Amino acid sequence: MSQEKILERFAQLAGLSGEESLLWQGLCQEAMEELSAKARYTDRGESLLNAAGAALAFYRYSLFQSCGPESSFSAGEIKITKDSGGIRAAKQLWLDSYRAAVPYLRDDTFSFYQVRS
Repeated sequence: MSQEKILERFAQLAGLSGEESLLWQGLCQEAMEELSAKARYTDRGESLLNAAGAALAFYRYSLFQSCGPESSFSAGEIKITKDSGGIRAAKQLWLDSYRAAVPYLRDDTFSFYQVRS
């Protein structure tokens, strides 16, 4: 996995410039480390793992950005509403990216044991 590629893709998802995204470099590093711990070390799937890392960082970034109550503001006929729709979309992006990378990750959630009587 590449921290630079994860940060670059994260910046695209978040609509941040390269300089602005550097403030969130730690978040991207954490996402990369979390997925790296589960990654099977093969020579394939790096782009999918990088995309999943960026999506996880973006999901967490979206959570940070939406802290606070949902609100709305009206000025004449214009109404601006802040809700959690972006978080749902970011979570779905993360889940879709994770599913695409699953063939290159170890499954720590399933175990097969022999039952003895």
